[in-house]
Amino acid sequence: MSALLLQQAMMPPSMARPPDGGWGWVVAGSAFVVNGLSYGLLRSLGLALPVFAEYFDRSTQDTAWVSAIALAVQQAASPVGSALSTRWGARPVVMVGGIITSLGFILSAFASSLLHLYLGLGLLAGSGWALVFAPALGTLSRYFSRRRVLAVGLALTGNGVASLVLAPVLQLLLDAFGWRGALLLLGATTLHLTPCGALLRPLALSGDPTTPPHSPLTALGLNLFTHPAFAVFALGTTLVGAGYFIPYVHLAPHALDLGLGGYGAALVVSGAAVGDAGTRLVSGWLADRGWVPLPRLLATTGALTGLGLVAVGLVQEQEGWGAPLLAAAGAYGMSAGAFAPLVFGVLPGLVGLGGILQATGLVMMLMSLGGLLGPPLSGFLRDVTGDFKASFLVCGSFILSGSFIYLMLPGALPPCHPALPPPAPPPEQGELLPSPQSALVSPRDPHSIPNTTC
Repeated sequence: MSALLLQQAMMPPSMARPPDGGWGWVVAGSAFVVNGLSYGLLRSLGLALPVFAEYFDRSTQDTAWVSAIALAVQQAASPVGSALSTRWGARPVVMVGGIITSLGFILSAFASSLLHLYLGLGLLAGSGWALVFAPALGTLSRYFSRRRVLAVGLALTGNGVASLVLAPVLQLLLDAFGWRGALLLLGATTLHLTPCGALLRPLALSGDPTTPPHSPLTALGLNLFTHPAFAVFALGTTLVGAGYFIPYVHLAPHALDLGLGGYGAALVVSGAAVGDAGTRLVSGWLADRGWVPLPRLLATTGALTGLGLVAVGLVQEQEGWGAPLLAAAGAYGMSAGAFAPLVFGVLPGLVGLGGILQATGLVMMLMSLGGLLGPPLSGFLRDVTGDFKASFLVCGSFILSGSFIYLMLPGALPPCHPALPPPAPPPEQGELLPSPQSALVSPRDPHSIPNTTC
């Protein structure tokens, strides 16, 4: 009898539609911390790269690979985290990922060469991050419908808030304890990802598959690439990824090159973080109103992000506290923050709630393809030209190109005339519905992306 009661207690609640609140806000808080201790920490880690370059007597390009490998592994391996979550649930996967991330930082504190940092911070910590971010965000998306993008924006605000806090704290740790002591303390901090995973209560929705995927391709969600709208989204996201993460790695070194000190560079990073955090909630609120189609908002904010990177690259050598660079970084942060929740908010309309975990992992993998290229290319251009101007201009052009691709998504451009909507489809289905003129989600959902014809 006790075993039966335990089994029933462990079963997730079954619902016809997402609860749009309740425990979902606890999941949003957990995802907030997960985002802060992954992307927020990775963004602030750029402050340590000049220290690594000086200690190991290596070039900017060489040290950029530390962050580039961590970012690439985190995103490339995200489909694995999604597949494991589909099979075993997000809770144990995220908890194990937190332990792996912490071990990566702790072991890197004892590095005697740059290769050890590649393996510790890049491979090990990156693998841990791959197991925490996509499952947490995918679980959050399943808890919300009408307020989904707002909830995702709230979770992604953890990136900006953590950058705002961790940038000056990391500089203080580097000054007080050196890079080895700083990495040890960061290892203890990232261990908090484990209790965050414990808060991810599973949720069963109608339309969920009753059995685990039978093939690895299905478990990873690779079959989603056969659908036109997701293929367009994948191409645009790959191009955006080539430039989106350059400020994570080289905004602080760029500020140092322009004559700002360590704390001045931290102020610039924090300025970008403030803009980033503030607009994520605004973007989520605006998207949930349904006034503008999500693909159109996605393309617009992506283009503004690319222009923001170009503005950062055009700033000249600074004096004092660097007001022009701070303003450009703030503008970039605002546009990048508005863009982030839309990338994940548009996914249920493309693949449905049943495929959201796999789609989230695939998005991370797609951005890793560009993310692996971007930081080393930026470091190479800096070594060749002597500054980061060309780096930010080239990477800004990548984001602008990806935003142009997003214009081919349904609903991104104003229609010649709207197509007649079919009967309301189930909310668990998305662009994968067989009818070519169907809405991407239920018309009752403010995130509905109507198909149009000319």
